[in-house]
Amino acid sequence: MIEVRYRVLDARLGVSIPLPAYATPGSAAMDLRAAPETALTLEPGAAALVPTGLALHIGDPGWCALILPRSGLGHQHGWCWAIWSA
Repeated sequence: MIEVRYRVLDARLGVSIPLPAYATPGSAAMDLRAAPETALTLEPGAAALVPTGLALHIGDPGWCALILPRSGLGHQHGWCWAIWSA
């Protein structure tokens, strides 16, 4: 079994910001929310680091965690994600 440890960095997680969770029993991954201190607006072509309020440590260097813009949350809440290619 892979060892995954986490630390909550933002006290709002689990209170005003939902903890990561599977949206449905068939979900392939958990929904993760952003945890910015203030509202965040990006101009076209801009980039920013967006805090999640979590720190992860995966004990096996052959595994990684990915954040992908594939959730229905964005559609439900009017968020827009940019997708780009190299």
